[in-house]
Amino acid sequence: MIALLRLVFENGGLTVVLILCASVAACSVTLERLWRLYPMKAQFARARSRCQEALLRAGPAEALAALTDDGPMHRVLRSGLAVHARGAELVRIAALNAAQREAAGIERGLAVVQMTAQVAPWLGLLGTVLGLMDVFQSSATAASVANALVAAGIYKALGSTVAGLVLAIAAYTAYGLLCGLSNRLIDDLENAAADLPVYLGKP
Repeated sequence: MIALLRLVFENGGLTVVLILCASVAACSVTLERLWRLYPMKAQFARARSRCQEALLRAGPAEALAALTDDGPMHRVLRSGLAVHARGAELVRIAALNAAQREAAGIERGLAVVQMTAQVAPWLGLLGTVLGLMDVFQSSATAASVANALVAAGIYKALGSTVAGLVLAIAAYTAYGLLCGLSNRLIDDLENAAADLPVYLGKP
């Protein structure tokens, strides 16, 4: 397997270099998003619980004072609580609008991973086609052509397709994982925004 990978990178040419650059970009975005998004689930739950307890105990002013961090959930809840004097419906609308604004930050970078998953197979195919063109051009100008020589050239050319497919599978898997995580976080924000007027109305 290691020998096959070495052969791919040694003979893949420019397309393998492009595939390698795309894999570095997708891997960097995936690791950064996982590092930032995974802790948010617990952070959202703590912020929401703290706000609800403060609302039930002392009212909106106490809840606003408890939301001191600068995380997405804190900003959403603060947006709703800031207009509590103007009615429950406006609280809900303000909080939901804030949740929608936070969605862009949570989903940041996913387009890079998605584009990598879509483009990588085509880059691999391009590398294979260019490799085959080189093999057939060399065969056309050679005085005699050995089957082993042609087979070796085709074998090397197909390495680009292998590299592109491996990257596409990994990037698509990462994209699915990040999409699921992002959607759950956005749902948490929207649910917190929708529930906020309920707690404001409780004695």
